[in-house]
Amino acid sequence: MTMEFKITEKIPNATIIHHIDGSGGVWASSGRKIIFRKERDWQKIASFPFSCPRDFFSFSRPTARAMRSDKCNIFVNRFGRILGIRAGWVYAINETSISRLFSIQGDCVLHGSITEDQDGNIYFGEYFMNPERRAVRIWKMSADLSNWEVAHEFGAIRHVHGVYCDPYHDQIFWVTVGDFAGECHILRTSDNFKSFSRFGDGSQIWRAVQLFFTENYVNWLTDSNLEPNHACRMVRKTGELEIGQSLDASGWYGCTTREGVHLALTTIERGPAIKSNESSVLVSSDAFHWEKVFAFKKDFWKPVQVFKYGVISCPSGEMSVSNLYLSGEGLSGLDGISIKARLI
Repeated sequence: MTMEFKITEKIPNATIIHHIDGSGGVWASSGRKIIFRKERDWQKIASFPFSCPRDFFSFSRPTARAMRSDKCNIFVNRFGRILGIRAGWVYAINETSISRLFSIQGDCVLHGSITEDQDGNIYFGEYFMNPERRAVRIWKMSADLSNWEVAHEFGAIRHVHGVYCDPYHDQIFWVTVGDFAGECHILRTSDNFKSFSRFGDGSQIWRAVQLFFTENYVNWLTDSNLEPNHACRMVRKTGELEIGQSLDASGWYGCTTREGVHLALTTIERGPAIKSNESSVLVSSDAFHWEKVFAFKKDFWKPVQVFKYGVISCPSGEMSVSNLYLSGEGLSGLDGISIKARLI
């Protein structure tokens, strides 16, 4: 596959684009503000409540990065119900207001890691540093956001990276967990999170965030700052692992377009496995053989543990190759803003 990546619009007022809904509406955040657009004009829907002390430092990009004041999630299910997560709280968002529901462990979850089932019930896993290795939960919320419960509780892992509905089998969900030796697995459930089949030996080759699905394989880019990164895939029927091309950085986020083109985004963090100073945009027709089509250089703000890694993220929901939305932080030309692009 040979494709050209072309930026068609810069969107400075959208810090993070979170979700594309079923009608093509774009849901984003700008600091605490929740914003939306269907065509060209953005409108403010509501604002997350003020969170102390982080929101005292949102007046500049360096301080906002250091205090992680932009971190939040927005997800819209098939019935148009809007879920928000910020500063350890889960919210129901309406057209003009926001209601606090319950608290979780961690600030929010990773981008694109929230999913739903065919009935519109929403699932997400807790993501936090968890040095004590406390129990980590997957939450289930009813389609109308009126009820919630713990769908599953894990021990002996650091956190959940993502929960994904299998596009080929809508009763099957996959979960990626990490981060260190013995903790990295890909999990599959077909009984509504009551039990899991576990794949992998816990090593870094099984450390994944985003999964890419094809008819015969489950695919991922490894998410390791410790050991060399690779494109990987697992045979659905047997669980057999195949390790493909090497990568110069860890792979966090990505998506599959409605045309079946897979998009993966690498992250510039700190560690011996990070061999590049550029976050790359990769494309693939089979989610195993990848081609680099664009890159953004890491910016000069250091130390990166304080001022953030170089990260490109993309929204959940369905996008087309002609309308790709990306957001970034810690990158030259893509920090605290979003872009619209297309693949040719």
